[in-house]
Amino acid sequence: MYLSRRLGRSLAPPDRVSVNLTLRCNLRCTMCTTCYDSPELSTEEVKGIIDQTAAWGVEVFNPLGGEPFMRGDIEEILAYAVARGFYVTVTTNGTLITDKRARAIAAIPADRLHVNISLDGDEAANDAIRGAGSWRRAIAGYRRIREADAAAGNSRRKILANTILHAGILDRFEAILDEQAALGFDGVQILNLFRVGPDVPPESRALWFSADQAGDLEALAERLARRAETQGPTGYRIQNDPASLRKIPRYYRDELGPLEAPCWAGFKELYINADGAAIMCDGKLDFLNGSFGNVREQTLRQLWSSPALARRRAVVKACRTPCIQDCYLRRESDSGRELAADAARLAAARLRSAVARRRRRVRRIEGAVLRLELTDVTDAPAPGCTTPMDRWERLVASLPQPPSADNWALFRDRGYLDFGRGFMGFEVVRAVCADLAAARMVFDTLAVRWRGEPLLHGEAEPILGFLLDHVERGEVAGRLRLETSGRFYTEPLIALAGRPVPQDIVLDLDRWAGFDGGGAWTPEAGLPPALNRLEAVAGPHTRILLTVRATPHTDARALRALRPDYGLAAGRYPPSGSRLIFVRRTDHDHFLANREARASLAAVATALGVPADLGEEDRPRRCVAPWRSPTVSWDGKITLCPRDVRLEQRVGEVTGGRLSEVWRGPDLEAARRQCEGAGVPDRALCRDCAWPWSPNLPG
Repeated sequence: MYLSRRLGRSLAPPDRVSVNLTLRCNLRCTMCTTCYDSPELSTEEVKGIIDQTAAWGVEVFNPLGGEPFMRGDIEEILAYAVARGFYVTVTTNGTLITDKRARAIAAIPADRLHVNISLDGDEAANDAIRGAGSWRRAIAGYRRIREADAAAGNSRRKILANTILHAGILDRFEAILDEQAALGFDGVQILNLFRVGPDVPPESRALWFSADQAGDLEALAERLARRAETQGPTGYRIQNDPASLRKIPRYYRDELGPLEAPCWAGFKELYINADGAAIMCDGKLDFLNGSFGNVREQTLRQLWSSPALARRRAVVKACRTPCIQDCYLRRESDSGRELAADAARLAAARLRSAVARRRRRVRRIEGAVLRLELTDVTDAPAPGCTTPMDRWERLVASLPQPPSADNWALFRDRGYLDFGRGFMGFEVVRAVCADLAAARMVFDTLAVRWRGEPLLHGEAEPILGFLLDHVERGEVAGRLRLETSGRFYTEPLIALAGRPVPQDIVLDLDRWAGFDGGGAWTPEAGLPPALNRLEAVAGPHTRILLTVRATPHTDARALRALRPDYGLAAGRYPPSGSRLIFVRRTDHDHFLANREARASLAAVATALGVPADLGEEDRPRRCVAPWRSPTVSWDGKITLCPRDVRLEQRVGEVTGGRLSEVWRGPDLEAARRQCEGAGVPDRALCRDCAWPWSPNLPG
């Protein structure tokens, strides 16, 4: 990219392709001059741009507007972009999000589609700019997305507010941010009013800051910057960096000079207008005047290497117009000296990290179970299962015949199965392991099951082999635990059981039986055929457990008769034994249901003639989750314990951060202190939680 700009040639593709899907809008905001009726690309033309972008290796497809939801096909376009591998953020005024559209959004993976909703203040301020009733309609649209995601069983989708800081809300801007946080937004992108050079557009003149507001604006900008500097990794967050926030007063005083870092427009972004025209800034902030071709006549690559764009780039390189802020196109310098200095700093940091890693002692986290969720799709229900089965139904809807271990890989290779939503990327697994290995953190157990069936993952074999490699080297965890229905075991997966690495294979017989419409194991369901091969292959390092959940109908004696040579355990996860039948308790949110669960477990244990930890509720509640059960969802979110199936109490993410830092971070430390004092963390999900009494946690 550096050489591209220095030479004025296309030596690298852009970082992003942005497309104005429409310039129409259903609102008439007072400061807006960009929305109007214009010809638009068809659905197939937009999909063609997405295809070209993906084939080109460009990392970001950026849908813009206008109001994108003026298009009747916007959900189809967003779903198509996500299916092609893009992480997409769509910005909307929120007023057109109906229940039907919210359900369509909920069908798109929450980690791959984020939403920004434009809210220019509280209700009074927003409606003064955007029209009466627009704030309530936007919030209604926002809530419909949240409700649709909840109904679909999705993890929490990132939804931000886009909020302009203007004169009408200077005195209550922080209260507006607090209101957004209370509504459940994940953060805010603070925007400024647009200007061209020293001129204030007449449309926004009433919103511009006056001279007597300068001091208050300066103080607010500093408070916002400090808030951004001290905010945690989760919760409601200001997205702007502190340096940009501190520039806001200077921008409104027209004191910002040309930025030290030159603009990268035409080098980092290819921008397509609604009618297909390729556009960019003309050096005076007029994008339409910077048109240089059309996607209806040229491919994206042809536009990128065209002489017309080369002429536009020459204008950009000479541009010294002070922009509204240092946006993503003006954030980095093209100075060779600065780039070399950055490289030297990076190399020095890596060297220091390597030295520190050699000196750092291994930190073993005894009794803790780290869960990596390879997928949140399960092939069968089980007693107490909270995973929606419609995820499985959607995954296999296009298969030409019923799925099985014999044809699963074939369907994967022929493209019948879409592993885009609900499946942890191998790169996420690698990143977590690299982080923990560098931090020299070793958990007692690494479990690869949470809400879904891990063997459904399209890369289950290489991922499990990769994790066993780490365990064998004494990294990440002392033992690997695979919990599966056993239905999708293949010979290569069975062969992993023979590796001389500490591992537990837990065959969930309730899910094995549930595949055919059951939900709890019965003698008629028998045992997974893979069990015989596992027993033949497994060495002394491999434990095999057959597990069922205790219900009033559990026929433990019949199970015992199928494997009379197996040991028996009930209640808490057994710490030892190479071949075991293990009866678990079910967990519920209501004490009466838990009382019945304890009675069922006691009855099964009595029938087997073994003692059982029933999880009695007559002792003080003491949660151990902040110390012993970190859980990473398929989309990289970290939660305290596996009870949080909706990921409402997450404490961080591994996609934008590190598990090792979250483990030592303030959120978990605060939760641990609260457990030591009150018994449970001070979180909404935890306050009435009965799981601290359960024998099922943390194991």
